[in-house]
Amino acid sequence: MSEPQSIEYRGNCHCGAFKFTFKSPELTKAYGCNCSICSKNGYLWCFPAKEDFTIVKGDENTTLKSYKFGKGNMAHKFCPTCGTSVMARTLDDKFAINMRALADVDFASLPAPVSNGVLIEPLYKVPEPVAVNNVPTGTNVYHGSCHCGAVGYTLLSPDKISTAKDCNCSICARDGALWIYPLLPSVVFKGLDSLGEYTFGKKTTYHGFCKVCGVAVRERFTEGPDSATTALNVRTMNGFDISALEITKEDGWSWPPVYEV
Repeated sequence: MSEPQSIEYRGNCHCGAFKFTFKSPELTKAYGCNCSICSKNGYLWCFPAKEDFTIVKGDENTTLKSYKFGKGNMAHKFCPTCGTSVMARTLDDKFAINMRALADVDFASLPAPVSNGVLIEPLYKVPEPVAVNNVPTGTNVYHGSCHCGAVGYTLLSPDKISTAKDCNCSICARDGALWIYPLLPSVVFKGLDSLGEYTFGKKTTYHGFCKVCGVAVRERFTEGPDSATTALNVRTMNGFDISALEITKEDGWSWPPVYEV
């Protein structure tokens, strides 16, 4: 029986500071995980062979920033400029690629079995919620944070969250974000000095991610009616059941200008 034909896959962080290729048989499956960091990042993993992986631009250890937690035996690596989570590498040199960073792969159409990483010791300790005083009766209170807890928020909502938006534009697809759009006064943030911001294209939307752990937390809008709102990534809401949401699709990929890297 003949060997499966290899395909060369290309990938990059959004800003293009880090680019890579690898050869692999056709990717027909993505791998998810329900652990704390994979859930917040919406990771979709693939596992190319080390010898088939080539860095085209940048350096894994200097262009990308590493984040470790728990036992510290795995480094999650993201671009500190645009926030794209690119890959993870273990102390024994095993590594995985976040398929969201790949070009020309319809990862959303691939089956994605989810492993039960949430039970791996030590169990994740949820960051302390942002305290809010004098919450009106009947208000729905949602607490969220990046993974490390440097950035956090509390959302006060008159309605229960039942829907979120999944956008396929070049940055949202990489972030794996699921967005809601509350009014700014309804959200109390902490740690915004730890929030990196990245913008491109028309430069009216600033994508905010934690500078420590790389998790995409919010979007900030600078023009039009949207400037009265913020976008929150519901993946960052602690203890929140995303599976209960109605997810609507947004074809942001078709919006001008065309993404080029």
